[in-house]
Amino acid sequence: MPPTESLPLPSAPEPQPYAPVVIKLLQGVLYSDDWHWDRLQSYLSQIEDYFGQIGLQVRNFETEGFAYLSQSGEASEEESESSTEALPRLTARRRLSFKQTIFCVLLREQFRQSDASDATGRLILSIDRIRELLQPYLPESNNESRFRREVVRLVKQAEELGFLKRLASEEENYEVRPILKAKIDAEMLERLKQKLEEYDGGALTEAS
Repeated sequence: MPPTESLPLPSAPEPQPYAPVVIKLLQGVLYSDDWHWDRLQSYLSQIEDYFGQIGLQVRNFETEGFAYLSQSGEASEEESESSTEALPRLTARRRLSFKQTIFCVLLREQFRQSDASDATGRLILSIDRIRELLQPYLPESNNESRFRREVVRLVKQAEELGFLKRLASEEENYEVRPILKAKIDAEMLERLKQKLEEYDGGALTEAS
């Protein structure tokens, strides 16, 4: 019996020129210092259409220099009663601890002050400034070694969340990433500040 010849597989279609940007956005926040940024701006409408078909929205902050994908929250009651299948979440929601929330509010407040002063460029904080901001809120501040360890832990967690980026320099300096401004808008910042000031008796105002 003669051997059968295997049929050639159909060739895959050529990827779209914006395909690298799609993959990059699926990986996380895209910043303007990434070479994909210009291509995002060039093909923004096509990329928005692509993600719109799978229930995702491109949040493009061109002036601020960053973009990311967002997804609507829980389905409404009307949607849940319909036959439309609820979409799984792109990323798991992560609940912040009380200390993490305080740290994020303090960092976001630094952004607000920087914007109010018409400062330009990146927001850079030294580790000493970060300790100064956190000192009124951490009970560990009575013990210097414990306090420093807790600050290191909070900074590391903020880096994992994408809110801080350590700069490559001899000094321990961090850039506060603009994505934090999108995650905590001005209205949310004021609500959180009010709650924290009720808790700490005004230490937030003094620290800022």
